[in-house]
Amino acid sequence: MRIATLLLTALLAVPSPAAAGPQENPTAPAQAATSAPAAPAPTPAPAEEPYPSFGLALTLGAPDGGVISFVYSPLYWVAVDAGFAYTLAPGLVIGIEFQPVDFIVFPIFRGEYGYYFTGNTTSQIKKWAGISEEMAPLIGDASYNWWSALVGVGIGSRRGFSFKLEGGLTWLSLNVKGGTSTVNNVQVTTDPWKAQAFAPAARISFQYFF
Repeated sequence: MRIATLLLTALLAVPSPAAAGPQENPTAPAQAATSAPAAPAPTPAPAEEPYPSFGLALTLGAPDGGVISFVYSPLYWVAVDAGFAYTLAPGLVIGIEFQPVDFIVFPIFRGEYGYYFTGNTTSQIKKWAGISEEMAPLIGDASYNWWSALVGVGIGSRRGFSFKLEGGLTWLSLNVKGGTSTVNNVQVTTDPWKAQAFAPAARISFQYFF
């Protein structure tokens, strides 16, 4: 009995291999993963500044005269303009331009319509034609309008200031009202008349988008 008791005591005193072995920490891989430095996020490319849509233009030309225009451009390659004009009388000019190349030097294609109201145009016609005072009442108020097609070149920035030089052809109409006068004791009445012809057209413009 003593021998059996001693053997049982010896077996209980021997340490277990599982207890003596090193204990693994299941959280170690997770801690190692979280301790690694994060990769830097890629820097986004800067967004391109949009083209401005509104601008002003100052134009000198023929048959335009002097024109101050408001310009609207929904896309960089097209713009419409409308402005107040003046030569011998007040008028207006409406146009559309195409600028197909976005560069510091660019081509221009333009179409426009213009109209001058009655004013000093009538008195100048009488003066240029050498009409006598007796015949002057036969010429009433005069106005003129035109359609133009032009091509040109521009220098500058679509985002700011630009200078444009354009030339082309215009279809010009002179509209003259008739009148009544007594010539040699005879009352004479003239009907309204219109003169139309092709003529050269040219423009110099200074434009600024804001």
